[in-house]
Amino acid sequence: MIDLDSLNMLKDIMEEEFQPLIELYIRDSDRRFPEMRQALQEGDCESVRMTVHSLKGASSNVCAVELAEHAYSVEKMAIAGDTAHLRGAIDELEQSYLRVRQQLSTLI
Repeated sequence: MIDLDSLNMLKDIMEEEFQPLIELYIRDSDRRFPEMRQALQEGDCESVRMTVHSLKGASSNVCAVELAEHAYSVEKMAIAGDTAHLRGAIDELEQSYLRVRQQLSTLI
């Protein structure tokens, strides 16, 4: 799920700024899923795409590579306007995120 070697290197580099980074990632990511669902309910695939794109980038920044890859697949669905599958994909993405969140929470 998380590239722990890279994350530990990031922790060493960032020192006292590491914990605030992880806390910000969790806080921002927690709000992204309701935003995605609201945009999907409104039929706004572009807003879904933008939100999941932000999650993808943020996840890469905290070495959650698999989550970032998963987010990329959801982003492609949003680009394609695949509303039939987006709801389930967002739910699965959130479950993946919650596992990453749990793992990150143990490190701060």
